[in-house]
Amino acid sequence: MNQQLKSVLEEVIFGPLFFSILIFIPYIILRRHNKISDPRWWGLTMPLLLLVFSSDLFYQVFSAPLKLITPVSEKKKAEAIIVASAGVHPSGAPTHSSAIRAHTAGLLYLENWAPEIIVAGGVMEPYDPPLEIKGIRLILRGMGIPDEAILVETKSKNTHENGFAVSEILAEKNKSRVLVVSHDYHLFRLVSVLRKYNLKVIPFKANRSYPHEPSDWWHQFEWENFNRLKTVAHEYVGIIIYKITNKI
Repeated sequence: MNQQLKSVLEEVIFGPLFFSILIFIPYIILRRHNKISDPRWWGLTMPLLLLVFSSDLFYQVFSAPLKLITPVSEKKKAEAIIVASAGVHPSGAPTHSSAIRAHTAGLLYLENWAPEIIVAGGVMEPYDPPLEIKGIRLILRGMGIPDEAILVETKSKNTHENGFAVSEILAEKNKSRVLVVSHDYHLFRLVSVLRKYNLKVIPFKANRSYPHEPSDWWHQFEWENFNRLKTVAHEYVGIIIYKITNKI
């Protein structure tokens, strides 16, 4: 079988659309043979909800307000690059999101937009040494960035703590103009926190997730959309809490 055709079949068969159909067909058959009593058709709720929440259209609608408030990315000269960590595995390897942010920050450094990189929340628990072989630093060193240009802040565990810790470091260095790197969905909250500490912030998103447009019909329904929805929902909650508590 052609490898491309095989990949397409696997994506369709193991996707949420086909799974919903597998639930829908037995329900209709059993109902027609009076094996189940469901006068209001509640049995269709699960497959329909599965389709809705796995659809790209629902994700685009749900994330639209966040897109509207996401700061515009810019490349401008700064005194430092701030990159927010998105976690580290127990092995010391950065998570996928951390790796994307690290790579983006590394490219900005290599393009000479700033002379150093400060990693906020660079190593999650445990804080066991050596920090040199953990988290975002691994990616940056692999890109050829010298150790003296990398500063890893290891104590902050959330966006607000990131902002406080970074502001303290920058105050000691007498710096305030920073290029801030994170995923687009996280930029508004992170930038708002840093500006609360009177920093001159230049936002730069580490990904291009919002222009996500499925090229094939079967990609209109993807399991990954559940993760995207969870991420955006988490950000909405974070923004609301930070607004209420005057952190942004």
